[in-house]
Amino acid sequence: MMNKKCLLAGLLFCGLTVLAQTNQSTNRWVAPARAAARKNPVAVNETSIALGKNVYERHCLACHGPKGKGDGPAAVHLEKSPGSLADPKLWEESDGALCWKITEGHTPMPRFELVTSDEERWPLVNYIRTFAPKPDNSKQSKAEKPKEKDKP
Repeated sequence: MMNKKCLLAGLLFCGLTVLAQTNQSTNRWVAPARAAARKNPVAVNETSIALGKNVYERHCLACHGPKGKGDGPAAVHLEKSPGSLADPKLWEESDGALCWKITEGHTPMPRFELVTSDEERWPLVNYIRTFAPKPDNSKQSKAEKPKEKDKP
């Protein structure tokens, strides 16, 4: 009887461990739909980008590095590497999602809700966008491009 209980407990433990590992590997950092739908109220211009750069240098550079690649001097001390802000996939995130992530944080990134204001976070989003080239979605294959009519 004791062997059955030990076997059952062992199987249960193994199953829960596998389940936890599976959940951890698929754990994506996704902003809630309502937050992701928020529009950036700050225009993208030299002024907002300069303000965002100032905020970045004070709060983000130590981990994300000078070019946003996640290679800042403090990054070596983190258990998990900071994300690269220079990855073009960043453009798949809405401004609202990025602002939410900055506000809420996610291990190892702290919450910046109490140390930055909305008036600082939105320009920070504008500055972060400068690290990654915007994907060119306008490329079409030759077959898709309309042909010019011959001029007389």
